[in-house]
Amino acid sequence: MIYRFVEDSFGVVQMIESTINAQTTTYLKEANLARMIKQMEFHADYAVQVFNFFTDLPLQDIERFMVRNRVEDKALKAYYERYVKEFYRRPELEEMLF
Repeated sequence: MIYRFVEDSFGVVQMIESTINAQTTTYLKEANLARMIKQMEFHADYAVQVFNFFTDLPLQDIERFMVRNRVEDKALKAYYERYVKEFYRRPELEEMLF
């Protein structure tokens, strides 16, 4: 894991939240998404946000998210494999995590 992204700028949090919540009427905060990933929880109400996170965010923003929220590589990989990969495979993310 690269820790050069610790700058934690509010703009990045806003960008992540606006990206994952773009097509939804429910709002998922970044911290809640991080908790869901760490606890291996998937809530149907937030399926769009979860899929948007894994498919629409640039990899460097996913790395920033991981550092800022202390999400380990193995946790993100496990979550991706269990809930996302079957529906929205992203080879470049797999390359980063595997």
